[in-house]
Amino acid sequence: MSVRKWLYFTFINLLIVAFLGLILRYKITFSLPFLDQKFLQHGHSHFALTGWITQILMVLMASKVSDYIDKDHFKRYQWILIANMIAAFGMLISFPFQGYGTISIAFSSLSILVSYVFAYKLWKDIDTIKKVQPSFKWYKAALVFSILSAIGVFLMVYLMITRSMNPNHHLAAIYLFLHFQYNGWFVFSCFGLLTSRFKNKLNRTKLNLFFWMNAMACFPAYFLSVPWLPIPKLFFVIVVLSAVVQFISWIWIAFISKNLAVYIFSTIPVLAKWLVGLSALAYTLKVALQLGSAIPTLSSIAFGFRPIVVAYLHLVFLGVVSLFILGYVFGWIFIRINKLTKAGIVIFIIGVVLMEVALMVQGVFAIDYYIVPYINEIIFGMTAVLFIGLVIFNIGILRQKNKNSIVGFQMKHTGSQEE
Repeated sequence: MSVRKWLYFTFINLLIVAFLGLILRYKITFSLPFLDQKFLQHGHSHFALTGWITQILMVLMASKVSDYIDKDHFKRYQWILIANMIAAFGMLISFPFQGYGTISIAFSSLSILVSYVFAYKLWKDIDTIKKVQPSFKWYKAALVFSILSAIGVFLMVYLMITRSMNPNHHLAAIYLFLHFQYNGWFVFSCFGLLTSRFKNKLNRTKLNLFFWMNAMACFPAYFLSVPWLPIPKLFFVIVVLSAVVQFISWIWIAFISKNLAVYIFSTIPVLAKWLVGLSALAYTLKVALQLGSAIPTLSSIAFGFRPIVVAYLHLVFLGVVSLFILGYVFGWIFIRINKLTKAGIVIFIIGVVLMEVALMVQGVFAIDYYIVPYINEIIFGMTAVLFIGLVIFNIGILRQKNKNSIVGFQMKHTGSQEE
């Protein structure tokens, strides 16, 4: 399949993620006694990470690297992409029914195996390209973090087998996986894709410095998520510095590249500008929150309340990564889209922003053990807005796809008659 066809599939996957999120929010707000909350949550999160973000990042990165080799090279990634899709849907179906069971663990293992194969394939292809691109180091770092995130999964399996009852150990394993997925694999892949569009206009020395500052900081930054783990005071200083470095480096690179950003924004559609701009704003909030979490008291409060963790994860997943990916796709791949698709994306953006605000309000008030009146109903409503936006968006994309197919067929048919 072509890159565009794979993108159509991943857009449907995003719609499925939103639908599962809507069901989860409905169950929290009202009642669905026949569904297990935890099992459904596992299915939702695993499919979101594998079927939406990982799938589309694999497609976009494989496509970009293949462009430097030959036009047909992307076809060599087809089986990897198909295998990842099988693993994602396997987890989607099995987790809601059995939680962590034989079938779901088998598909989870398959997804890890696929990520390893993809990492090996993409790394090998990058090394065959003679002209080194600034984006390549970001891709390679993303692959390393993707592999490291699996350690968290292995630790969780070990704790389950040994029947460890220590909740802090379970949380540490989960946060290890999430940290290297969200702050490593997702973020570095996005920076790599964005860097590929700089077209060597940004000073390589400065870009390399920004890269290494963030790559080195990503490792100790994990301990910001697990303040209960005992670590030496000297190492704690390094952990705090990692948060400072990530925040300062982002402000610095954003400042020195503002003219380049203006140039890049002038070359893409307005909708893509909003998507990428909102993603940058969300990333600024992300690194600021990480800096705040370096304060032990705030860190203990933040990671001690689930609503705050949920708000942060949604900020990165939806606000930073998903909005950037959509901005990238509609800025450089699907440049011309119909009004229905645009309307769907706008509604989706509104849903994301309002839902994140509601989640943050819930999280902040949860610190004082105060339940905001009707907050669950509000979040459910915003999730519904987000879902409706994606329904409209997918209908618009499907109509555009069918229209393009008809036009292509007519042009081909007319051409054959003229010959």
